[in-house]
Amino acid sequence: MRGDPRKLEEEGWVRQFVGNRSSIDDAEKVYDLLGFEVLRLAVGKPGFKKTISFSSEKPSHFCEVVYVRPKKQKGDEDWS
Repeated sequence: MRGDPRKLEEEGWVRQFVGNRSSIDDAEKVYDLLGFEVLRLAVGKPGFKKTISFSSEKPSHFCEVVYVRPKKQKGDEDWS
């Protein structure tokens, strides 16, 4: 399943951080320039533990977990 951290790791994804959507938009541009794919998953999706608490000013549905992996190059095997 896409939200299972073990499956994501098997697919080559590495968890980077949890942040709000606006800061992740900026980070995604940087990761793209550096040659990475970015996967963004909402906090609280099935498969994630509820270990992070957010204030009422930043509800969890505005936060996402960011995973990255290197973009495929010519000749690389398929990720799936």
